[in-house]
Amino acid sequence: MKQKTVTVMCMPSAKSAPRTFSIPHMYLYICLGLLVFSWLLLGIGGYLGHSLYRDSTELQAQNANLLHEVKDIDTLRHTIKQIQKDESVIRDFLGLDGGQEEGSNLGQGGEPSPDLSTIAINDAMTISTTPLPVETHSTPLVKRAQNLQADLRELVGAMWDQRQTLDSTPSIVPITTQGYWLSSGFGWRRSPFTGAKEFHNGLDIGGQKGTPIIAPADGVVYRRGKHRYLGKYIRVNHGRGVTTTYGHLAGYNVEKGQKVKRGEVIAFMGNSGRSSGTHLHYSVRVKKKYVNPFHYILNTKKNRLVDFYLKAENSRP
Repeated sequence: MKQKTVTVMCMPSAKSAPRTFSIPHMYLYICLGLLVFSWLLLGIGGYLGHSLYRDSTELQAQNANLLHEVKDIDTLRHTIKQIQKDESVIRDFLGLDGGQEEGSNLGQGGEPSPDLSTIAINDAMTISTTPLPVETHSTPLVKRAQNLQADLRELVGAMWDQRQTLDSTPSIVPITTQGYWLSSGFGWRRSPFTGAKEFHNGLDIGGQKGTPIIAPADGVVYRRGKHRYLGKYIRVNHGRGVTTTYGHLAGYNVEKGQKVKRGEVIAFMGNSGRSSGTHLHYSVRVKKKYVNPFHYILNTKKNRLVDFYLKAENSRP
């Protein structure tokens, strides 16, 4: 049986004679199949190449992001170290124990001193806390950050408590003017009325009648009235067992139960009660015991006489 063929005529140019040749159907189909297959391979190759290029581009972008994140983590690690140093400084300032980090058991001891009048105000204000458990091995960055966050929360609470303590601690002279003088200090003295030796539980601050008396700290007026010896007087509760008394007043500027702020005028200097002249009797009690008010005064209104007294007090052994 004769094989079917396909005749193909080719004319290279207009002047040349045409050329003809025959191709079996099978060869033609094979050539067409190869041509289709090559185009198919080219399409698949192009698709795969595009996918690989896209994946490569995404990987490069991811690698760049990872490198950026690594740098950010290094920066975060450095920042955490700096914050931990700052946190340590704040703890030392507030008198707090160490936070959640590696440490060692250090020997501690000492003699307790229940009388705050023998302790400097900065030392008397020191806060102490129970030591927190510490980790004895290195922790991941996230855990360190979480521990630091807990420590900072503790510090914020301690600082807020410290601020409330400072606000409620009588620390200024309860007089608004510089024109005042110290007529009698805290301690043993000879009574101006009987001449006998007696213990004076506060300070007598002389001045002009009607001189404004100010609160040396935040508190609440819990007593206002008349006393046999103090005359017109006011008592302010500052919390934490600290109270102040103001005697021999000429008049009041606050009511009982009223909240007062440091520097607010609460009364006026006078000569009421058992008094030998116009002055203010000012006393401070801590846990129902009288203490030297000068241990709680940080300013003296640039008064030379009071500065001299303070220097004498500080020079005592």
